[in-house]
Amino acid sequence: MPRRPVKNKKPQRLAAGTAKYDAHHTVLSKTYGALADLRRELSDSKARVAERAELLGLFASCADSQRAWLILEDYFDKLSLSRKDFAGQNWWLRMLAKQGEARLEELALLFLRSGRPLPNELSAHADISRLAEVEAAEREQELLDQLERWLFPPAPAHLDGPRARLHLLCDVQPLNGTGVFHALRVRFNLFRPRTGERCRTLKELVDLTERAAADQELFSPLDWEFLAWMSE
Repeated sequence: MPRRPVKNKKPQRLAAGTAKYDAHHTVLSKTYGALADLRRELSDSKARVAERAELLGLFASCADSQRAWLILEDYFDKLSLSRKDFAGQNWWLRMLAKQGEARLEELALLFLRSGRPLPNELSAHADISRLAEVEAAEREQELLDQLERWLFPPAPAHLDGPRARLHLLCDVQPLNGTGVFHALRVRFNLFRPRTGERCRTLKELVDLTERAAADQELFSPLDWEFLAWMSE
């Protein structure tokens, strides 16, 4: 009689440590509600908290950037996290510019802004008022950016490659037959799909910018910016 295959009843291991960290605190919050923070403190052993607190002390006083980076990675590893779980890289530069208590406050602010529960050893360094100030400043900056985009909308991007090109051909020539003074002669070589490549005068280039906006789509943004500057 053939043997029936035995099903593996072991639960699948979470692929990322971040999911494990977030899932653990999410379960505590949903199960215990307002008592989640207290339950989280009780579930964490004193030995683990002391070990992570020692790493925080080393990280706060470390002046070497590479060693501080390794200590922070070790601290994240104790929490089943990594630096990639925190978006952006500007937070590391801000953290590196500070030392002592200010650096730990910056680390606690990183957890709060990422929406992750604070570890027990880092809760004492959290500054909720500063978090509110940072979020208010970000909202104000976002509003200013939207207002700037509304007042000065960006130029439409070219969907196709430029079909017209402007080349400047320059050569140095003696002035008035003397060998002391020289003049710079500039020729404007314009290529267009219909007319081909021809030399144009300055007046013809100025007239080009005063035509319909369809001509602007033929040129690259840099070429058209130069033509607009000459017409002004």
